[in-house]
Amino acid sequence: MAATENVVTVTARGAARVRGGLPWVYAHDVVRSDENLGDVVRVVDPRGAALGTALWAPGARLPLRLLAREAVTLDAGLIEARIVAADALRRRLLPSADAYRMVHAEADGLPGLIIDRYADVCVMLTTARAMDAREAEIATVLQRVTGARLIVARDDSSARDFEGLPRRRALLHGEGATTVQYHDAGSLFEIDVMSDGKTGAFLDQSENHARVSEYVPAGGEALDAFTYHGGFALALARGGAATVLALDEAAPAVERARANAARNGCPQITVEQANAFDRLRQLEADGRRFDVVVIDPPALAKRKSAFGAADRAYKELNLRALRLAKGGGIVVTCSCSSKMTPDRFGAIVEDAARDAGRAVQLLERRGAGRDHPPLLGVPETEYLKCWILRVRE
Repeated sequence: MAATENVVTVTARGAARVRGGLPWVYAHDVVRSDENLGDVVRVVDPRGAALGTALWAPGARLPLRLLAREAVTLDAGLIEARIVAADALRRRLLPSADAYRMVHAEADGLPGLIIDRYADVCVMLTTARAMDAREAEIATVLQRVTGARLIVARDDSSARDFEGLPRRRALLHGEGATTVQYHDAGSLFEIDVMSDGKTGAFLDQSENHARVSEYVPAGGEALDAFTYHGGFALALARGGAATVLALDEAAPAVERARANAARNGCPQITVEQANAFDRLRQLEADGRRFDVVVIDPPALAKRKSAFGAADRAYKELNLRALRLAKGGGIVVTCSCSSKMTPDRFGAIVEDAARDAGRAVQLLERRGAGRDHPPLLGVPETEYLKCWILRVRE
């Protein structure tokens, strides 16, 4: 493919990071750029040696996102080839799945582009100007590749703020109901891809739902805080729990979780609309104890400036969870905050265990499902922590 003639020069430090595997160049490592460049550029080091082709967003904190380490053109052919390759990988890894992350941005060679597939519906999110400008073209390619009934743009994420992109939702292809049904860990779910959270659901936890279901003892009691649509709760019920208490503060999520429980014939699930922090304290005061406790809050540390409050919140949640677990019980603790490193998260969990006075075994450190692959050497892409703990008797 022909290369663009637009050139951006980066510092020796920026060049070393790119050669070391980092797919980004930050603003302070941009040395020189010509006027009126397009949104795809060639990147070179101070000596003019080529580093690759990148998306270009001048003025952004992260103005360069590497598209390829060679000269390429961001056209329909490249987009289609990379979407097809990404989808083929998911189908090989998860052959029975009818919902999965189809394209995971940089990990699939399409920086600033997320595509989630739910049965016959595809949902897109663009977070880079270059991808946003090509959204209609990407939708055309996606429909040709998948034959999707609907293609929806869920461009309402805060991640778009970094490149000054407006937040919006739009139907890019198709017509009719925006609700769709799909399976997660063996359970049937229904979502509205236009109005429900994220792109409709949290697909990154699907494999964790299935794994956690293996830890519940037959006839056990389980608690799923921050249940959203009931992902962990339904998995625990299918795994053999006699009772599952599921909590969420949002009324639409509670309604959806209750409907999913009924749809799957799980009367042992009780879904309460409640603030999880308050409800956990009350359950502890009431003397309730559970065989499995799941803590899966929304991102509490989206910015480093939020670390203090986030640390305290994560510790409070883990402290309550560890106190609510029976002797020999399981605690599943999660963080989807990309700024919360595994080391920092681990220190918080250890601190909570000390304060709870419980001896805790770490059984598994898990992350996002295989359809959300992180890039090796880029810890920022390994955002989800899902740790399975056992409270010793």
